[in-house]
Amino acid sequence: MKKNSLILLVIGLCIALAGCLQVEKKQYKLKLTGVNSGTGSIKFINIVSQMEDNKDVSMKDFASVITDYMEGDELLNKYPGIKIKDRKLFEENGLLCGEVTFTFDSLETFKIYRYDETSPFMLIFDSFGGETYEKSNGDYGKINANIVFWKKTEKEFNWETSIRLDTATTRSMVSNYRKWKKEK
Repeated sequence: MKKNSLILLVIGLCIALAGCLQVEKKQYKLKLTGVNSGTGSIKFINIVSQMEDNKDVSMKDFASVITDYMEGDELLNKYPGIKIKDRKLFEENGLLCGEVTFTFDSLETFKIYRYDETSPFMLIFDSFGGETYEKSNGDYGKINANIVFWKKTEKEFNWETSIRLDTATTRSMVSNYRKWKKEK
């Protein structure tokens, strides 16, 4: 009984203490080194903190960036099947950014499919949740569907997405990053 109460308490605290991290843009870059495997990177541009009940929780959210994303397994949870090679956090043009580089065993990890070796590669965008297509090195909009097509011979897949931010309720975490970097 005590063990169950402790587990419920921990879960409750995790929910209560969790802030809301958001990112304005993501840049995906994948390169095939095998038939279906390869290397890649995801760049997160303008990582911000979502206010909670009109309160600035950016310090708590920045701690989550460090513990969950930079040192923890949150990226592995979001992108199962990748093997992380490097993670970095940096400031670019006054915005907090992050980048993860990795290897992967299957393009399906990133929702890129093809029927057989004679078919083009395709990325179905409806499977990206709140991310909106911005641009890519493939063909988008050839048919009336949210699909990016790449030629069957393509070896590099690049695309960029955006996430709509309500800037009135988000806070930059650049000052948190600068302080952390100075103390590091």
